[in-house]
Amino acid sequence: MLQSLFNPVTPKTTFDIITLVTLSTHMVVALVLPLATRRAVLMAGFAFWRLCYNGGLGWILNWQSSRHGLVALFKRNGWLDPNRGGRVYTWLRSELEAKMGPGYSFESVPIEFNVWLLYRQLVDLVLLNDFATYFFLCSCYLGSANDTEPWHAFLRIAGGLTLLAFNLWVKVDAHRVVKDYAWYWGDFFFLVEQSLTFDGVFEMAPHPMYSIGYAGYYGGSLITGSYTIFYASLAAHMLQFLFLSLVENPHIEKTYERPPLAIQVIQKSRIRRMSAPMSDISDSARDTTASVGDACKVSIRERPTSLWHPELIVFKNFDLLRASDVLILLLLVYSVGVPLCFWWAFGHSQMVFVYSAAQCIIWVLFRTLVLGLLLRKQSTSQLITRWYIKHGGDGEEAFSSWRAVYNTATIMTYGSFGLVAMITYHWGDADFGNLILFHTLGLLLIAFHVWSSRSVYETLGDFGWFYGDFFARDSSMLSLAPPDIKLYYTGIYRYLNNPDK
Repeated sequence: MLQSLFNPVTPKTTFDIITLVTLSTHMVVALVLPLATRRAVLMAGFAFWRLCYNGGLGWILNWQSSRHGLVALFKRNGWLDPNRGGRVYTWLRSELEAKMGPGYSFESVPIEFNVWLLYRQLVDLVLLNDFATYFFLCSCYLGSANDTEPWHAFLRIAGGLTLLAFNLWVKVDAHRVVKDYAWYWGDFFFLVEQSLTFDGVFEMAPHPMYSIGYAGYYGGSLITGSYTIFYASLAAHMLQFLFLSLVENPHIEKTYERPPLAIQVIQKSRIRRMSAPMSDISDSARDTTASVGDACKVSIRERPTSLWHPELIVFKNFDLLRASDVLILLLLVYSVGVPLCFWWAFGHSQMVFVYSAAQCIIWVLFRTLVLGLLLRKQSTSQLITRWYIKHGGDGEEAFSSWRAVYNTATIMTYGSFGLVAMITYHWGDADFGNLILFHTLGLLLIAFHVWSSRSVYETLGDFGWFYGDFFARDSSMLSLAPPDIKLYYTGIYRYLNNPDK
Protein backbone atom coordinates (compact mmCIF):
# COMPACT_ATOMS: atom_id res chain seq x y z
CA MET A 1 0.00 0.00 0.00
CA LEU A 2 2.59 2.59 1.09
CA GLN A 3 5.22 1.60 -1.45
CA SER A 4 2.98 2.09 -4.49
CA LEU A 5 1.42 5.24 -3.08
CA PHE A 6 4.54 7.23 -2.17
CA ASN A 7 6.91 5.92 -4.86
CA PRO A 8 7.13 8.75 -7.43
CA VAL A 9 8.02 6.30 -10.21
CA THR A 10 4.93 4.11 -9.75
CA PRO A 11 1.89 5.14 -11.87
CA LYS A 12 -0.88 6.67 -9.76
CA THR A 13 -4.52 5.68 -10.00
CA THR A 14 -7.47 7.96 -9.30
CA PHE A 15 -7.79 6.51 -5.80
CA ASP A 16 -4.08 7.16 -5.20
CA ILE A 17 -4.44 10.78 -6.24
CA ILE A 18 -7.48 11.27 -4.00
CA THR A 19 -5.60 9.68 -1.11
CA LEU A 20 -2.55 11.92 -1.60
CA VAL A 21 -4.74 15.04 -1.84
CA THR A 22 -6.63 14.24 1.36
CA LEU A 23 -3.42 13.38 3.22
CA SER A 24 -1.89 16.67 2.08
CA THR A 25 -5.00 18.51 3.25
CA HIS A 26 -4.68 17.06 6.72
CA MET A 27 -1.02 18.04 6.82
CA VAL A 28 -1.82 21.63 5.81
CA VAL A 29 -4.49 21.81 8.51
CA ALA A 30 -2.01 20.58 11.13
CA LEU A 31 0.66 23.10 10.07
CA VAL A 32 -1.26 26.26 9.18
CA LEU A 33 -4.40 26.65 11.26
CA PRO A 34 -4.40 28.02 14.82
CA LEU A 35 -4.06 25.44 17.58
CA ALA A 36 -7.69 25.44 18.76
CA THR A 37 -9.03 25.37 15.20
CA ARG A 38 -6.79 22.57 13.99
CA ARG A 39 -7.60 20.50 17.04
CA ALA A 40 -11.31 20.78 16.29
CA VAL A 41 -10.87 20.17 12.54
CA LEU A 42 -8.60 17.17 13.00
CA MET A 43 -10.85 15.68 15.68
CA ALA A 44 -13.80 15.96 13.30
CA GLY A 45 -11.67 14.48 10.52
CA PHE A 46 -10.59 11.55 12.69
CA ALA A 47 -14.21 10.89 13.69
CA PHE A 48 -15.28 11.04 10.02
CA TRP A 49 -12.65 8.60 8.76
CA ARG A 50 -13.14 6.26 11.71
CA LEU A 51 -16.88 6.13 10.98
CA CYS A 52 -16.10 5.58 7.29
CA TYR A 53 -13.96 2.62 8.34
CA ASN A 54 -16.18 0.92 10.91
CA GLY A 55 -19.51 2.14 9.56
CA GLY A 56 -19.00 2.52 5.82
CA LEU A 57 -16.59 -0.31 5.07
CA GLY A 58 -18.37 -2.46 7.66
CA TRP A 59 -21.74 -1.92 5.96
CA ILE A 60 -20.27 -2.81 2.56
CA LEU A 61 -18.67 -5.96 3.93
CA ASN A 62 -21.85 -7.02 5.70
CA TRP A 63 -23.83 -6.38 2.50
CA GLN A 64 -21.34 -8.41 0.52
CA SER A 65 -21.30 -11.24 3.08
CA SER A 66 -25.07 -11.59 3.40
CA ARG A 67 -26.19 -10.92 -0.18
CA HIS A 68 -23.03 -10.70 -2.30
CA GLY A 69 -24.30 -7.18 -2.76
CA LEU A 70 -21.19 -5.41 -4.07
CA VAL A 71 -20.40 -8.05 -6.68
CA ALA A 72 -24.07 -8.20 -7.66
CA LEU A 73 -24.07 -4.41 -8.10
CA PHE A 74 -21.18 -4.60 -10.56
CA LYS A 75 -22.80 -7.49 -12.42
CA ARG A 76 -26.17 -5.79 -12.60
CA ASN A 77 -24.75 -2.59 -14.04
CA GLY A 78 -22.15 -4.30 -16.22
CA TRP A 79 -19.35 -2.04 -15.02
CA LEU A 80 -16.75 -4.77 -15.56
CA ASP A 81 -18.35 -6.10 -18.75
CA PRO A 82 -16.67 -4.86 -21.98
CA ASN A 83 -19.98 -5.05 -23.85
CA ARG A 84 -22.04 -3.08 -21.34
CA GLY A 85 -19.62 -1.09 -19.23
CA GLY A 86 -18.68 1.65 -21.69
CA ARG A 87 -16.53 4.42 -20.24
CA VAL A 88 -16.88 3.07 -16.72
CA TYR A 89 -15.46 -0.25 -17.82
CA THR A 90 -12.56 1.44 -19.59
CA TRP A 91 -11.78 3.60 -16.59
CA LEU A 92 -11.97 0.76 -14.03
CA ARG A 93 -9.83 -1.50 -16.18
CA SER A 94 -7.16 1.16 -16.59
CA GLU A 95 -7.23 1.76 -12.82
CA LEU A 96 -6.67 -1.91 -12.01
CA GLU A 97 -4.00 -2.46 -14.65
CA ALA A 98 -2.08 0.60 -13.46
CA LYS A 99 -2.35 -0.54 -9.84
CA MET A 100 -1.47 -4.19 -10.33
CA GLY A 101 1.36 -3.88 -12.86
CA PRO A 102 2.33 -5.91 -15.95
CA GLY A 103 1.82 -9.33 -14.33
CA TYR A 104 -1.92 -8.75 -13.98
CA SER A 105 -4.45 -9.81 -16.63
CA PHE A 106 -7.87 -8.19 -16.32
CA GLU A 107 -9.72 -10.73 -18.47
CA SER A 108 -8.22 -13.87 -16.93
CA VAL A 109 -9.55 -13.35 -13.40
CA PRO A 110 -13.18 -13.65 -12.22
CA ILE A 111 -15.27 -10.58 -11.54
CA GLU A 112 -15.18 -11.24 -7.78
CA PHE A 113 -11.41 -10.79 -7.80
CA ASN A 114 -11.60 -7.52 -9.72
CA VAL A 115 -14.30 -6.15 -7.43
CA TRP A 116 -12.13 -7.06 -4.46
CA LEU A 117 -9.18 -5.19 -6.00
CA LEU A 118 -11.35 -2.09 -6.37
CA TYR A 119 -12.55 -2.46 -2.80
CA ARG A 120 -8.91 -2.65 -1.67
CA GLN A 121 -8.28 0.80 -3.11
CA LEU A 122 -11.23 2.18 -1.16
CA VAL A 123 -9.84 0.51 1.98
CA ASP A 124 -6.43 2.12 1.40
CA LEU A 125 -8.05 5.52 1.06
CA VAL A 126 -9.99 5.19 4.31
CA LEU A 127 -7.32 3.53 6.45
CA LEU A 128 -4.51 5.87 5.48
CA ASN A 129 -6.63 8.93 6.19
CA ASP A 130 -7.79 7.40 9.47
CA PHE A 131 -4.17 6.92 10.54
CA ALA A 132 -3.05 10.34 9.27
CA THR A 133 -5.77 12.28 11.06
CA TYR A 134 -5.00 10.46 14.30
CA PHE A 135 -1.28 11.14 13.94
CA PHE A 136 -1.77 14.85 13.25
CA LEU A 137 -4.34 15.07 16.05
CA CYS A 138 -1.79 13.65 18.48
CA SER A 139 0.77 16.19 17.28
CA CYS A 140 -1.63 18.98 18.29
CA TYR A 141 -1.72 17.73 21.86
CA LEU A 142 1.99 17.18 22.49
CA GLY A 143 3.04 18.68 25.80
CA SER A 144 -0.41 18.50 27.37
CA ALA A 145 0.80 16.53 30.40
CA ASN A 146 1.68 18.31 33.63
CA ASP A 147 4.56 16.12 34.85
CA THR A 148 5.79 17.06 38.29
CA GLU A 149 9.11 15.24 37.87
CA PRO A 150 11.35 14.74 34.81
CA TRP A 151 11.38 10.99 35.32
CA HIS A 152 7.58 10.96 35.11
CA ALA A 153 7.81 12.36 31.60
CA PHE A 154 10.56 9.87 30.72
CA LEU A 155 8.52 6.88 31.88
CA ARG A 156 5.41 8.15 30.12
CA ILE A 157 7.16 8.71 26.80
CA ALA A 158 9.15 5.49 27.06
CA GLY A 159 5.97 3.54 27.76
CA GLY A 160 4.23 5.19 24.83
CA LEU A 161 7.08 4.42 22.44
CA THR A 162 7.12 0.82 23.66
CA LEU A 163 3.41 0.48 22.89
CA LEU A 164 3.93 2.00 19.45
CA ALA A 165 6.73 -0.45 18.70
CA PHE A 166 4.61 -3.33 19.96
CA ASN A 167 1.70 -2.14 17.81
CA LEU A 168 3.94 -2.08 14.74
CA TRP A 169 5.20 -5.61 15.42
CA VAL A 170 1.64 -6.91 15.87
CA LYS A 171 0.49 -5.43 12.56
CA VAL A 172 3.56 -6.65 10.65
CA ASP A 173 3.34 -10.17 12.08
CA ALA A 174 -0.41 -10.32 11.52
CA HIS A 175 0.10 -9.35 7.88
CA ARG A 176 2.78 -12.02 7.60
CA VAL A 177 0.28 -14.63 8.76
CA VAL A 178 -2.89 -13.60 6.92
CA LYS A 179 -1.33 -11.96 3.81
CA ASP A 180 -3.22 -9.49 1.64
CA TYR A 181 -6.10 -11.90 1.08
CA ALA A 182 -7.35 -11.80 4.67
CA TRP A 183 -5.89 -8.36 5.44
CA TYR A 184 -8.32 -6.87 2.90
CA TRP A 185 -11.20 -9.23 3.75
CA GLY A 186 -10.83 -11.26 0.57
CA ASP A 187 -12.97 -14.10 1.93
CA PHE A 188 -15.99 -11.79 1.77
CA PHE A 189 -15.64 -11.84 -2.04
CA PHE A 190 -14.26 -15.27 -2.92
CA LEU A 191 -12.83 -18.31 -1.14
CA VAL A 192 -9.52 -20.04 -1.64
CA GLU A 193 -8.37 -23.45 -0.50
CA GLN A 194 -7.18 -22.56 2.97
CA SER A 195 -8.39 -22.60 6.56
CA LEU A 196 -8.15 -20.12 9.38
CA THR A 197 -4.55 -19.77 10.54
CA PHE A 198 -3.50 -19.31 14.15
CA ASP A 199 0.21 -18.62 14.13
CA GLY A 200 2.58 -16.02 15.51
CA VAL A 201 0.72 -13.14 17.10
CA PHE A 202 -2.58 -15.00 16.66
CA GLU A 203 -1.47 -17.36 19.42
CA MET A 204 -1.05 -14.42 21.79
CA ALA A 205 -4.54 -12.89 21.85
CA PRO A 206 -7.94 -13.28 20.20
CA HIS A 207 -8.27 -11.16 17.06
CA PRO A 208 -4.87 -9.50 17.64
CA MET A 209 -5.27 -6.92 14.87
CA TYR A 210 -8.28 -5.48 16.70
CA SER A 211 -7.31 -6.12 20.33
CA ILE A 212 -3.61 -5.74 21.07
CA GLY A 213 -3.14 -4.34 17.56
CA TYR A 214 -4.52 -1.04 18.81
CA ALA A 215 -1.98 -0.65 21.59
CA GLY A 216 -0.49 2.21 19.59
CA TYR A 217 -3.58 4.28 20.33
CA TYR A 218 -2.77 4.14 24.01
CA GLY A 219 0.89 4.71 23.25
CA GLY A 220 -0.10 7.95 21.56
CA SER A 221 -2.20 8.86 24.59
CA LEU A 222 0.81 8.33 26.87
CA ILE A 223 3.19 10.32 24.69
CA THR A 224 0.85 13.31 24.44
CA GLY A 225 -0.32 13.02 28.05
CA SER A 226 -3.77 14.16 26.91
CA TYR A 227 -7.06 12.82 28.22
CA THR A 228 -8.69 14.01 24.99
CA ILE A 229 -6.46 11.72 22.93
CA PHE A 230 -7.06 8.86 25.35
CA TYR A 231 -10.84 9.08 25.13
CA ALA A 232 -10.74 9.54 21.35
CA SER A 233 -8.54 6.44 21.16
CA LEU A 234 -10.84 4.51 23.45
CA ALA A 235 -13.92 5.45 21.42
CA ALA A 236 -12.19 4.40 18.19
CA HIS A 237 -11.14 1.10 19.75
CA MET A 238 -14.69 0.41 20.90
CA LEU A 239 -15.96 1.07 17.37
CA GLN A 240 -13.43 -1.45 16.12
CA PHE A 241 -14.78 -4.07 18.50
CA LEU A 242 -18.30 -3.32 17.25
CA PHE A 243 -17.02 -3.85 13.71
CA LEU A 244 -15.56 -7.17 14.82
CA SER A 245 -18.74 -8.30 16.58
CA LEU A 246 -21.24 -7.20 13.93
CA VAL A 247 -19.31 -7.79 10.70
CA GLU A 248 -16.31 -10.08 10.98
CA ASN A 249 -17.36 -12.65 13.56
CA PRO A 250 -20.72 -13.48 11.90
CA HIS A 251 -18.96 -13.90 8.56
CA ILE A 252 -16.21 -16.10 10.05
CA GLU A 253 -18.77 -18.33 11.78
CA LYS A 254 -20.79 -18.62 8.59
CA THR A 255 -17.83 -19.30 6.29
CA TYR A 256 -15.30 -21.44 8.14
CA GLU A 257 -15.67 -24.73 9.91
CA ARG A 258 -14.90 -24.62 13.58
CA PRO A 259 -14.72 -27.27 16.29
CA PRO A 260 -18.20 -27.94 17.67
CA LEU A 261 -19.05 -26.20 20.89
CA ALA A 262 -20.21 -28.27 23.83
CA ILE A 263 -23.80 -27.06 23.53
CA GLN A 264 -23.90 -28.03 19.83
CA VAL A 265 -22.65 -31.51 20.62
CA ILE A 266 -25.25 -31.84 23.38
CA GLN A 267 -28.11 -30.73 21.15
CA LYS A 268 -27.11 -33.11 18.34
CA SER A 269 -26.70 -35.94 20.81
CA ARG A 270 -30.11 -35.23 22.33
CA ILE A 271 -31.83 -35.27 18.94
CA ARG A 272 -30.04 -38.44 17.90
CA ARG A 273 -30.86 -40.28 21.13
CA MET A 274 -34.49 -39.21 21.17
CA SER A 275 -35.13 -40.13 17.53
CA ALA A 276 -32.93 -43.18 16.88
CA PRO A 277 -34.75 -46.58 16.74
CA MET A 278 -33.75 -49.11 19.31
CA SER A 279 -32.53 -51.49 16.60
CA ASP A 280 -29.75 -49.04 15.70
CA ILE A 281 -28.38 -48.91 19.22
CA SER A 282 -25.53 -51.23 20.03
CA ASP A 283 -26.03 -54.01 22.51
CA SER A 284 -23.70 -52.38 24.99
CA ALA A 285 -25.82 -49.23 25.07
CA ARG A 286 -29.30 -50.83 25.09
CA ASP A 287 -29.70 -50.86 28.85
CA THR A 288 -28.52 -47.30 29.40
CA THR A 289 -30.67 -45.82 26.62
CA ALA A 290 -33.86 -47.74 27.34
CA SER A 291 -35.21 -44.94 29.51
CA VAL A 292 -34.57 -42.43 26.73
CA GLY A 293 -36.34 -44.66 24.21
CA ASP A 294 -39.32 -44.86 26.53
CA ALA A 295 -39.30 -41.10 26.88
CA CYS A 296 -39.94 -40.81 23.14
CA LYS A 297 -43.27 -42.60 23.61
CA VAL A 298 -44.65 -40.39 26.34
CA SER A 299 -46.18 -36.98 25.90
CA ILE A 300 -44.05 -33.88 26.10
CA ARG A 301 -45.62 -32.98 29.43
CA GLU A 302 -44.16 -36.14 30.93
CA ARG A 303 -40.65 -35.49 29.63
CA PRO A 304 -38.06 -33.67 31.70
CA THR A 305 -38.78 -29.95 31.64
CA SER A 306 -35.25 -29.09 30.48
CA LEU A 307 -36.01 -30.73 27.13
CA TRP A 308 -38.77 -28.27 26.28
CA HIS A 309 -38.55 -25.39 28.78
CA PRO A 310 -35.03 -23.90 29.05
CA GLU A 311 -33.91 -23.21 32.56
CA LEU A 312 -32.65 -19.94 33.98
CA ILE A 313 -29.04 -18.93 33.25
CA VAL A 314 -28.42 -15.81 35.36
CA PHE A 315 -31.47 -13.96 33.96
CA LYS A 316 -31.47 -15.50 30.51
CA ASN A 317 -34.69 -17.49 29.82
CA PHE A 318 -36.42 -15.64 32.67
CA ASP A 319 -40.11 -16.52 32.84
CA LEU A 320 -42.54 -14.56 35.02
CA LEU A 321 -44.92 -17.53 35.04
CA ARG A 322 -42.31 -19.95 36.40
CA ALA A 323 -42.31 -20.11 40.20
CA SER A 324 -38.56 -20.63 40.66
CA ASP A 325 -37.73 -17.58 38.52
CA VAL A 326 -40.14 -15.37 40.43
CA LEU A 327 -38.71 -16.54 43.76
CA ILE A 328 -35.17 -15.67 42.65
CA LEU A 329 -36.34 -12.21 41.61
CA LEU A 330 -38.08 -11.68 44.94
CA LEU A 331 -34.99 -12.86 46.83
CA LEU A 332 -32.87 -10.34 44.92
CA VAL A 333 -35.36 -7.53 45.58
CA TYR A 334 -35.61 -8.23 49.31
CA SER A 335 -31.86 -8.77 49.78
CA VAL A 336 -30.60 -5.90 47.61
CA GLY A 337 -33.43 -3.59 46.62
CA VAL A 338 -35.01 -3.13 50.05
CA PRO A 339 -31.72 -2.27 51.87
CA LEU A 340 -30.85 0.14 49.07
CA CYS A 341 -34.21 1.92 49.35
CA PHE A 342 -33.85 2.00 53.15
CA TRP A 343 -30.43 3.60 52.78
CA TRP A 344 -31.70 6.22 50.33
CA ALA A 345 -34.77 7.03 52.45
CA PHE A 346 -33.30 7.10 55.98
CA GLY A 347 -29.56 7.39 55.43
CA HIS A 348 -28.47 4.77 58.01
CA SER A 349 -25.38 4.08 55.93
CA GLN A 350 -23.36 2.36 58.67
CA MET A 351 -26.04 -0.19 59.50
CA VAL A 352 -26.84 -0.85 55.86
CA PHE A 353 -23.14 -1.20 55.07
CA VAL A 354 -22.62 -3.79 57.82
CA TYR A 355 -25.65 -5.73 56.60
CA SER A 356 -24.64 -5.59 52.91
CA ALA A 357 -21.01 -6.50 53.63
CA ALA A 358 -22.00 -9.45 55.80
CA GLN A 359 -24.50 -10.62 53.20
CA CYS A 360 -21.90 -10.36 50.42
CA ILE A 361 -19.36 -12.39 52.42
CA ILE A 362 -21.95 -15.06 53.22
CA TRP A 363 -22.98 -15.46 49.58
CA VAL A 364 -19.37 -15.61 48.40
CA LEU A 365 -18.53 -18.27 51.00
CA PHE A 366 -21.67 -20.21 50.14
CA ARG A 367 -20.94 -20.16 46.40
CA THR A 368 -17.28 -21.06 46.73
CA LEU A 369 -17.02 -23.27 49.82
CA VAL A 370 -20.42 -24.90 50.28
CA LEU A 371 -21.19 -25.46 46.60
CA GLY A 372 -17.55 -26.37 45.98
CA LEU A 373 -17.74 -29.04 48.68
CA LEU A 374 -20.96 -30.39 47.20
CA LEU A 375 -19.36 -30.61 43.77
CA ARG A 376 -16.39 -32.42 45.25
CA LYS A 377 -18.69 -34.95 46.93
CA GLN A 378 -20.66 -35.28 43.70
CA SER A 379 -17.45 -36.02 41.82
CA THR A 380 -16.18 -38.63 44.28
CA SER A 381 -19.38 -40.33 45.40
CA GLN A 382 -22.28 -38.89 43.33
CA LEU A 383 -23.74 -37.52 46.55
CA ILE A 384 -26.39 -35.26 45.01
CA THR A 385 -27.50 -37.82 42.44
CA ARG A 386 -27.75 -40.62 45.03
CA TRP A 387 -29.77 -38.33 47.33
CA TYR A 388 -32.39 -37.71 44.64
CA ILE A 389 -32.51 -41.35 43.58
CA LYS A 390 -32.98 -42.33 47.21
CA HIS A 391 -36.01 -40.05 47.41
CA GLY A 392 -37.60 -41.19 44.14
CA GLY A 393 -35.92 -38.84 41.68
CA ASP A 394 -33.25 -39.35 39.03
CA GLY A 395 -30.01 -37.82 37.83
CA GLU A 396 -31.62 -35.20 35.64
CA GLU A 397 -33.77 -33.94 38.49
CA ALA A 398 -30.63 -33.71 40.64
CA PHE A 399 -28.85 -31.73 37.92
CA SER A 400 -31.85 -29.44 37.46
CA SER A 401 -31.98 -28.65 41.18
CA TRP A 402 -28.23 -28.09 41.26
CA ARG A 403 -28.53 -25.64 38.37
CA ALA A 404 -31.18 -23.67 40.22
CA VAL A 405 -29.11 -23.48 43.40
CA TYR A 406 -25.91 -22.55 41.57
CA ASN A 407 -27.65 -19.91 39.47
CA THR A 408 -29.28 -18.40 42.56
CA ALA A 409 -25.93 -18.26 44.34
CA THR A 410 -24.33 -16.59 41.33
CA ILE A 411 -27.05 -13.94 41.08
CA MET A 412 -26.95 -13.19 44.78
CA THR A 413 -23.13 -13.04 44.88
CA TYR A 414 -23.01 -10.37 42.21
CA GLY A 415 -26.13 -8.63 43.49
CA SER A 416 -24.85 -8.36 47.06
CA PHE A 417 -21.46 -7.18 45.82
CA GLY A 418 -23.19 -4.53 43.72
CA LEU A 419 -25.07 -3.39 46.83
CA VAL A 420 -21.80 -2.95 48.74
CA ALA A 421 -20.31 -1.05 45.81
CA MET A 422 -23.28 1.35 45.58
CA ILE A 423 -23.32 2.06 49.32
CA THR A 424 -19.57 2.71 49.56
CA TYR A 425 -19.32 4.66 46.31
CA HIS A 426 -18.28 8.30 46.47
CA TRP A 427 -17.06 10.63 43.75
CA GLY A 428 -13.71 11.30 45.42
CA ASP A 429 -11.49 14.29 45.96
CA ALA A 430 -8.91 13.73 43.22
CA ASP A 431 -8.40 15.86 40.13
CA PHE A 432 -11.40 15.81 37.78
CA GLY A 433 -9.39 14.31 34.92
CA ASN A 434 -8.07 11.54 37.16
CA LEU A 435 -11.57 10.80 38.46
CA ILE A 436 -12.90 10.40 34.94
CA LEU A 437 -9.93 8.16 34.14
CA PHE A 438 -10.54 5.97 37.21
CA HIS A 439 -14.23 5.60 36.35
CA THR A 440 -13.39 4.77 32.74
CA LEU A 441 -10.88 2.10 33.73
CA GLY A 442 -13.36 0.62 36.21
CA LEU A 443 -16.08 0.42 33.57
CA LEU A 444 -13.62 -1.16 31.14
CA LEU A 445 -12.73 -3.84 33.69
CA ILE A 446 -16.44 -4.54 34.27
CA ALA A 447 -16.97 -4.79 30.52
CA PHE A 448 -14.00 -7.15 30.24
CA HIS A 449 -15.46 -9.33 32.99
CA VAL A 450 -18.81 -9.48 31.19
CA TRP A 451 -17.11 -10.33 27.91
CA SER A 452 -14.97 -13.08 29.45
CA SER A 453 -18.01 -14.62 31.18
CA ARG A 454 -19.98 -14.58 27.92
CA SER A 455 -17.02 -16.15 26.11
CA VAL A 456 -16.82 -18.91 28.72
CA TYR A 457 -20.55 -19.61 28.41
CA GLU A 458 -20.45 -19.61 24.60
CA THR A 459 -17.64 -22.15 24.69
CA LEU A 460 -19.01 -24.44 27.41
CA GLY A 461 -22.74 -24.13 26.81
CA ASP A 462 -25.37 -24.83 29.46
CA PHE A 463 -24.00 -28.26 30.30
CA GLY A 464 -20.45 -27.12 31.00
CA TRP A 465 -21.45 -23.81 32.60
CA PHE A 466 -23.29 -25.73 35.34
CA TYR A 467 -20.65 -28.46 35.72
CA GLY A 468 -22.83 -31.07 34.04
CA ASP A 469 -19.92 -33.45 33.65
CA PHE A 470 -20.10 -34.03 37.43
CA PHE A 471 -23.58 -35.51 36.91
CA ALA A 472 -23.02 -37.32 33.60
CA ARG A 473 -22.59 -40.81 35.07
CA ASP A 474 -26.31 -41.32 35.61
CA SER A 475 -28.24 -42.95 32.75
CA SER A 476 -31.05 -40.38 32.98
CA MET A 477 -28.53 -37.71 31.95
CA LEU A 478 -27.97 -39.29 28.54
CA SER A 479 -30.53 -36.97 26.99
CA LEU A 480 -28.46 -33.97 28.08
CA ALA A 481 -24.85 -35.16 27.98
CA PRO A 482 -22.80 -35.64 24.81
CA PRO A 483 -21.81 -39.25 24.04
CA ASP A 484 -18.12 -38.45 24.49
CA ILE A 485 -17.50 -35.58 26.87
CA LYS A 486 -14.36 -33.85 25.63
CA LEU A 487 -12.70 -30.51 26.26
CA TYR A 488 -12.70 -28.16 23.29
CA TYR A 489 -10.02 -25.48 23.57
CA THR A 490 -11.91 -22.89 21.55
CA GLY A 491 -12.87 -19.30 22.22
CA ILE A 492 -11.26 -17.73 25.26
CA TYR A 493 -9.84 -21.10 26.37
CA ARG A 494 -7.30 -20.90 23.55
CA TYR A 495 -5.56 -18.10 25.43
CA LEU A 496 -6.33 -18.60 29.12
CA ASN A 497 -6.68 -21.52 31.48
CA ASN A 498 -9.73 -21.31 33.74
CA PRO A 499 -10.71 -17.81 32.49
CA ASP A 500 -13.80 -17.81 34.71
CA LYS A 501 -11.54 -17.88 37.77
